[in-house]
Amino acid sequence: MNFAQSSPFIYYACLLAACGYAFFRGNRTEYLGAAIILAGSLATTIGLSVFETAWTGFGTSTFYIDMIVLLALIHLTLVSDRFWPMWVTAFHLVAISVHVATAVAPDLAPWALATGSAFWAYPMLLALAIGAHEYVRPAEAERLRSG
Repeated sequence: MNFAQSSPFIYYACLLAACGYAFFRGNRTEYLGAAIILAGSLATTIGLSVFETAWTGFGTSTFYIDMIVLLALIHLTLVSDRFWPMWVTAFHLVAISVHVATAVAPDLAPWALATGSAFWAYPMLLALAIGAHEYVRPAEAERLRSG
């Protein structure tokens, strides 16, 4: 098994670790962010296996799923009092720009789409994990204030 074959396993291991940490350590914002990222990843995997055969060009189902995820992340950013959702939304917007580049230039190499789109998922997971780590529960905050 080479790296290309093991790449989905690496991504899903990172996805489960980051989302699991967000559910364990975070609050409502982290729960929603983890759910959005998890649902988007699963929907993309299902969409690729059902509607598309490979990363060979502009993927309509992947693009629509990513747009729905972007709208959900924008909403989370607007209603949240946390800073990390802005980073996740920005990273996802860059990933969507790769889709747009493929639509504009269909002769773009398939590896550019696959690696360009997939690359930005890792910073999203990192921002989610950092956001969950930085969250201070009210009981902890009170304990820290009282010394």
